[in-house]
Amino acid sequence: MSENLEETNAGVKKKGNWKEVAKFGQKVEEVMEESDIDESSVEEFQEWRPKTDEAENDMKKKTVERASMNEKRVEEESNGVRNDIKDASEKAAEAGKKAAHRENPEPEIKEASKGVLRPFFAKSIEYLRDLEEDIYSKIMLKFNPFYLDTEDLTVDFRAKRDGDYEMDVNVSGNGAREKIKRELREEENG
Repeated sequence: MSENLEETNAGVKKKGNWKEVAKFGQKVEEVMEESDIDESSVEEFQEWRPKTDEAENDMKKKTVERASMNEKRVEEESNGVRNDIKDASEKAAEAGKKAAHRENPEPEIKEASKGVLRPFFAKSIEYLRDLEEDIYSKIMLKFNPFYLDTEDLTVDFRAKRDGDYEMDVNVSGNGAREKIKRELREEENG
């Protein structure tokens, strides 16, 4: 292997300028596509890895997005504070009418309660996600490499003090790991 491409116990590592490391990431992706690594892990790597036409800020943004919590169901269900409160008010009015007619208002009361709480929970989660993204981008990534972590692989990408970059790809499955090492070794040698 070249001096900038190294086999590790858990996978492979490449050091070089941005373009070299981005091309290395593309080669790793191509080998992964033909291995037994789960397709979703390959897709996540493809979306996250550095591209030749990107910059360090792009990697930072992609890493922060992947590291922050996903949108929760309550956020998807919320139609905004005004609409949720309006819907809850309507359900409460329906519950009142049912109670006046001696009918069971319980379903409407439950819906009204959910409607009142939904925007609070949705906004709280949104606020926590923003806070989490701020912490990752302003603190965590200043001291740690950009990273991707899936069930099948862990990838670190960092800037070196000499101006180069380094990508370390660790693969959990022995078969896939050995295939990636072998194919990249063969490509380097010839």
